[in-house]
Amino acid sequence: MVSTVYRNAHHGHCTWHLSQNMKTRCKKKGATEMFLHIAKIYKTFEFDIAYNDFRNRYPEAAQYLDERESLDRWTRAYCPKTSYNIMTTNGVESINARLLEERKLPIIALLDSLQKLASSWFARYRHASIASNTNLTPTIEGNLRSRFTDAQGMQFFELGCLEFDVRSRGHSAIVDLESKRCTCRVFDIDRISCAHAIAASWLAKIDLYDMCSEYYFTMSWCMAYSETVYPVPEENEWPHNINFPLVLPHLLEKRVGTRKQNRIPLIGEFSKR
Repeated sequence: MVSTVYRNAHHGHCTWHLSQNMKTRCKKKGATEMFLHIAKIYKTFEFDIAYNDFRNRYPEAAQYLDERESLDRWTRAYCPKTSYNIMTTNGVESINARLLEERKLPIIALLDSLQKLASSWFARYRHASIASNTNLTPTIEGNLRSRFTDAQGMQFFELGCLEFDVRSRGHSAIVDLESKRCTCRVFDIDRISCAHAIAASWLAKIDLYDMCSEYYFTMSWCMAYSETVYPVPEENEWPHNINFPLVLPHLLEKRVGTRKQNRIPLIGEFSKR
């Protein structure tokens, strides 16, 4: 099971796919856009208000979500684990789109294609990470700079040891720099300083980079792609002193529906090409 290997993982659903599934139940204009907006809300009480409004406007869509998905599976506000800024399965979809033709190949050829794809991606991002001259990855560095701009003009008051009351345009937030938390919950969930934490760090004389998750640093980016994905050697080079267990295929019942395309073209198909 996934939970055995990834003990801190939490099962969630792609918000984009959920939004597309909702279209079969609710075809009203604006439902998809509003759903994607409320899924990204940070505060639970703000989400509750927005979701009640969504339920009143689009009852069919809300019924679909209530019957099939619990809030901790698709909302940012109620997710019990750290999901950072990941709300979709775009990474997996990129691989699927790249392997549209390769998926028709025999399993050995498919695995060989996967190895080549992984090697090319590792090389590309390895070069990009080495060429980067910022402390954080370029995207996160840009986000931090944008939040730094938002922090300009905020008022901040010291409450306790590394605790601050930060106010802006009638809104206030309590920042705890020691635990790296803020009542806006952006700091808590994204693990990168929110605008309130940036304003408070100026008074506390704390470096902004010290408050960001280690996973956002360029060094971590380099380490992620530092390994090499080697191809499988020729069969005659495999070790012959290993006793491989006999693995039999699972007994599967024949499924109802359209038959899937063959991985290997039939003999008659070669003459058509």
